[in-house]
Amino acid sequence: MTLKSDLSRVRRACFDHQVYGVEWLVDRVRPEEGRIIPDSLLLADEMGAGKTKQVIDAAQVLFELGEIKNVIVVAPAPVRAVWVDRDMGELQKHMWLDLPGVVNEYHARTRRWLWPTNEFPNVKRLTWTVTNYEFLRDAKRLAALLPEATDKTLLVLDESTWIKNHRSQQFKACFKLRQRCARVWLLNGTPIAHTPADMFAQSLMMDGRILGCRQWIHFRAQYCVMGGWMQKQVVGWRNLEDMQQKLKPYVLRRLKADCMDLPPKLEPVTLTATLTNETWRMYKELRDDLIAWLDANTTASAAQAGTRVIRLAQLTAGFLGGLTDEQPCEPCEGIGLIGPEPCIKCGGMGTISSPVPPRTVGSEKLDLIVDFERDLLEDDVHAKVLLWCRFRPELARLADTLRRTFPKLIIGELHGGQRKNERAESLHLLEPEMSPADKGVVVVGTLGTGSVGLNLAASHTVIYCSNDRSLFKRLQSMDRVHRTGQRYAVSYFDVVAVGPKGQKTIDHTIVKGLREREELATWTASAWSAALRKERDEDA
Repeated sequence: MTLKSDLSRVRRACFDHQVYGVEWLVDRVRPEEGRIIPDSLLLADEMGAGKTKQVIDAAQVLFELGEIKNVIVVAPAPVRAVWVDRDMGELQKHMWLDLPGVVNEYHARTRRWLWPTNEFPNVKRLTWTVTNYEFLRDAKRLAALLPEATDKTLLVLDESTWIKNHRSQQFKACFKLRQRCARVWLLNGTPIAHTPADMFAQSLMMDGRILGCRQWIHFRAQYCVMGGWMQKQVVGWRNLEDMQQKLKPYVLRRLKADCMDLPPKLEPVTLTATLTNETWRMYKELRDDLIAWLDANTTASAAQAGTRVIRLAQLTAGFLGGLTDEQPCEPCEGIGLIGPEPCIKCGGMGTISSPVPPRTVGSEKLDLIVDFERDLLEDDVHAKVLLWCRFRPELARLADTLRRTFPKLIIGELHGGQRKNERAESLHLLEPEMSPADKGVVVVGTLGTGSVGLNLAASHTVIYCSNDRSLFKRLQSMDRVHRTGQRYAVSYFDVVAVGPKGQKTIDHTIVKGLREREELATWTASAWSAALRKERDEDA
């Protein structure tokens, strides 16, 4: 059985780069390219280039060749269903019709289905077990899965930046699986989401021999420039070309523009929402208090500064507070984010008590989005729109307003904690092959739970009602619509709040940083202070 004949039986046609990707994954070593350590690979194709399909095809080839018996897939919680959904999951789409398989969803409620049918109960099947990083943090859950990891097991770690912290529980859990599995494939469209340090844990998960760094202290000595207090902070990087050359034989990355004939991504357009005088007054007071706090707390941590910055972003989104974003700190009765984040008032972690409901302070962005949607529907009554929000209260308010304003629209939501069938229904609305052609659709999602692993290419209009500071979430969310199935150029819009006279707000700082591909989530307290001072000085 040749690899070529195996690929001829794939259910869906492959792009040329995907055929090559399958061959690259199946090969244990490639000495001519410098790959001498076997079975440890990172597939880093750009989001939307079909990494999941390549993995599914390659795993089936290995099964037929007798090299593996089962596959364990670990993904972020929001992405788990992307693999296992019986109606529109990636496994259902790409498993071969004449190769029997069984899919197990390993979670609090275990689900199992057979492919293609249950007509032959005794037939040899390729077993897929799909779980998520968060679930494996529990030692008992991990222990129950470990017996399935053998020298005939392929371990797939989807969105591998979830294990970029080598000290985290989920890294340690996955590493225990890795030590038992014959092969490991990491999947990530943005393998370096923050800094080059992201590659330490990922390369260690593959094989410590690749970089020659089996411990953080070795990696730090080889590639980090140390400084700051007691020379214990990473202040720069060195020898990055050496790191790149060592990783190159084990990493495959292709851009969609180089290998797929997709419509273009248009440059993001800024939509300005003018704050009322009252909202602007509240914003200035909160901003100036934050600057004063930074002056009085020169040793404030980045987390503390970032927490306070979130308050400004909440206010421009039209609310303050919220069950999913903050809860009171009992020692000082101040407000702190759900943990672990410092209290805004005292800087301490405090004790979580009863939730604080969100308080509406304005509707400027909400009104702009309603007007924008009305204009879209005048041009196309079947318009499909994807709205991204940072905060759950913002999402709930926006979805409710759209339902009341446009009763003929189909409104879907994507957020944490929703029922599986509700999430599936929302995904169907913008999945290219299932989206209703004769209906207008709006799907509202939070960046934290909807920005990875989804195909929402039935839409070509993406609106960011508010932006997260994470560059990773921004890049991932942009490519949910720019992937296989997209037929139109994709338009992106950032809704940015301005003062009554056009004064800039924190929205400008965040959007500007993300467009310039800065990782704002790692900004120091002094960096936020400088940005806010510049904003205040320009207003004067």
